[in-house]
Amino acid sequence: MNLLRPDLRGYTGASNLAFNEKIKKLKSEGEDIIHFGFGQSPFPVPGCMVDRLKEFAHVNDYLSVAGDLGLRNEICAFHAEYDGLTLTPENIIVAPGSKSLIYLALAVYGGTVWLAAPAWTTYDPQARLAGHQPRILNTKQENGWKLRPEDVKEGMSGVDGPNLLIFNNPGNPSGTVYSKQELVQLVKVFRELNIILLSDEIYARLSFEDDYTSVAQLYPENTILTTGFSKWVGAGGWRLGYAHFPANLSQLKQAVLSGASHTHSCAAAPVQFAVAKSLKEDKQELRDYASRASLILSWVADFCYTELSAVGVQAQRSEAGYYFMPDFQCIRAELAEKGIKTGQQMCNYFLEECQVALMPSSYFLLGEDDLSVRFCFVEFDGGKCLKELQLAQKGSGAQLNGRQFVEVNCPQIVKGVKRIVDLVNKLKNIN
Repeated sequence: MNLLRPDLRGYTGASNLAFNEKIKKLKSEGEDIIHFGFGQSPFPVPGCMVDRLKEFAHVNDYLSVAGDLGLRNEICAFHAEYDGLTLTPENIIVAPGSKSLIYLALAVYGGTVWLAAPAWTTYDPQARLAGHQPRILNTKQENGWKLRPEDVKEGMSGVDGPNLLIFNNPGNPSGTVYSKQELVQLVKVFRELNIILLSDEIYARLSFEDDYTSVAQLYPENTILTTGFSKWVGAGGWRLGYAHFPANLSQLKQAVLSGASHTHSCAAAPVQFAVAKSLKEDKQELRDYASRASLILSWVADFCYTELSAVGVQAQRSEAGYYFMPDFQCIRAELAEKGIKTGQQMCNYFLEECQVALMPSSYFLLGEDDLSVRFCFVEFDGGKCLKELQLAQKGSGAQLNGRQFVEVNCPQIVKGVKRIVDLVNKLKNIN
């Protein structure tokens, strides 16, 4: 007897989590694997936030389903300062991670769901779990893996609304960021087609430049903004995220709030109180932390991009977070001679031959024969790097050399990239 819904037969868990467990098991068994396949912040939670959590660890109350009002007020102040956004606490829902809010939004929504490929591994399975058959808008590497207005217009042509597009900026797995001008052009189409945006901006504070623009600033009436604290302050295990719904979408907000009351009830009280107090009283420490983390990540990103590009691997340079998508098309012929024709086969080969773990782009809705991978560059001691950078910034005032910093402080990154470079050169018969 098959007890599953017919549309969920063959349904599996999150591919990134399963892959991470596999690699962790191999490493625990003594395998010398460099793990470029899983995205978790390498940086420790800021000390000020840890101290706040200790302060509130005794709190055991159930809080409002929408979240503590003090926290929601601080979230509004935070986005006003960083993004120039005018958010209202009444329209914010706090949850144990933005992931659960994205799922609940999809679960209560009654129209067509659209994804831009490559897409984060969970968007498609979440949509299917919520009863949708998502439709895909494809992007291209030469366009920075970004949607263009014509992609949206042509893709949605003839499809009756309502239409909801999950919009991920900065991108996972691409690491690219939409400029303000690119967003302005897209918003013209979004507005023309009356598209609902679910804008996942979880990596926004880790943008390498200071000119990040939230699409909610340009398209406030129809943008659901989701984000949280798992990336920019390294608090993934704290499970705290939130969504802001515009007044225009209050029907969706109320349905998500009802769904939250029947599922997770509320986010953990100690975590909510700790984050609220830290946002209010530790602003400079948090700003310095995010600034240093972004700078370190930008140096690591540049190192990986430069080294792989030097042997013919094509990629868009990462602009935020800790991902980019190198394309190994340059060794397709050499791999084919070994019977390797898919991205998954190639990643298996890399793991076996040089003990480097990568995720194929097929996990992110690209084709099986695509030879792009998601490369996650977090194999370094983030706590040590933050301390070293802070010491260097207090030093002579001489301009810091990012490449030198990586070579000294991120040995696993250097080692793993060299393994890939050596294997590419070996396949090309380059000594």
